[in-house]
Amino acid sequence: MAAVATVIRLAGIAESVSDTRVPWTSPQFQVIVLSSLMGVMGVSLISPALPTVREALAITDGQAALLVTAFTVPGIVLAPLVGVFADRYGRRAVLVPCLIGYGVSGAAVALTTDFTVILGLRVLQGVAGSALVTLAVTLIGDLYDAGQRNHLMGVNGAAISVGTASYPLVGGALASVSWRAPFLLYIVGVPVGLVAYRSLDDGDGRAHGLDYFRNALAAVPTRRTAALYATYVAAFVVLYGTLITAVPFLLHEAYGLGSFGTGLVLTSASAMTAVTASQNGRLSGLASNDRLVALGFVGYGVGLVGAYFAGSPVAFAVAILAFGAGQGVVQPSIDTATSSLVSAEFRGGVMSFRTTAIRTGQTLGPPLATAADAVIGYRAFLLAVGVVALAAGAVAAVLVAE
Repeated sequence: MAAVATVIRLAGIAESVSDTRVPWTSPQFQVIVLSSLMGVMGVSLISPALPTVREALAITDGQAALLVTAFTVPGIVLAPLVGVFADRYGRRAVLVPCLIGYGVSGAAVALTTDFTVILGLRVLQGVAGSALVTLAVTLIGDLYDAGQRNHLMGVNGAAISVGTASYPLVGGALASVSWRAPFLLYIVGVPVGLVAYRSLDDGDGRAHGLDYFRNALAAVPTRRTAALYATYVAAFVVLYGTLITAVPFLLHEAYGLGSFGTGLVLTSASAMTAVTASQNGRLSGLASNDRLVALGFVGYGVGLVGAYFAGSPVAFAVAILAFGAGQGVVQPSIDTATSSLVSAEFRGGVMSFRTTAIRTGQTLGPPLATAADAVIGYRAFLLAVGVVALAAGAVAAVLVAE
């Protein structure tokens, strides 16, 4: 935890992260950050390794992309149940077994070469992983008041981005040794689960019976909630279709980059996400969460269009920084807006549907990218998505401003 805080400060974002409002020494906040870091490891660690896995197992691009899809699909169906269970039985009762199961099933992938078994293990890991970031964000809403919420959502988002900046680099380096090596790292989930068991309270369940569902539906502002969930889907279709899937294959095919070089490019984008997300508390004082999300989509578009025109890996990495900045604005802003929809009694359920929306986008993005490659190629796909994101974000920013 100290290492994460130090890296964030060294990134030049110390003022908003190192002040006394960030409870770095709190065991509960440490669990929040560690759980978030484990959750985003599920895909970002292996993304730069997909070409290596494809070659080692003699599979196609589409089959390699299934390593992402198999992880994300379970969350679409199971995330709402996770939230209900967390509201009913308490956060710790759900989070701890999910962390341990996530670590064991992820590491077990390294023990087999049977692609069917690998996909099955990724599904199990996705089941467990569907709870991690959801419950971390839920705990921020539970434990901290509205005055701190934007700030700590940004700090947690920055910490996540430190992880997502590091994971592609680490995953690419490990994949250069063996395709199995990145998967072994998932075993870290087991000790994190033990930390969560010691740090969280057991008796914080609130919801009971069918009244929970009736009262939750009555408490949720329907149109606002639907709009936020739809935005999650769109954001993660863009993220997983372009940066997570198309970019690694394009860098390998167009520039001959290996897993480590690809990891460096992805790391540059994630580092920019960390820098931007850490400033969410400050940015929220300048614009509403809704307008910040719209401007984040503009960042997506600028980055993807710039990547289309890039003539070298260095130019590509520079262009994609704008994409990373967009993600750093979108994620904490929409998380804060969603966590503020309802009281703590129903927050677990509402935030779990956030995971369903995210996993829907994560699931749709990779096959959309590989299908587009068969028709127009990965580079043209980046341009098409970039133009749509840029136009949609610009229009939304103007409408929200009015």
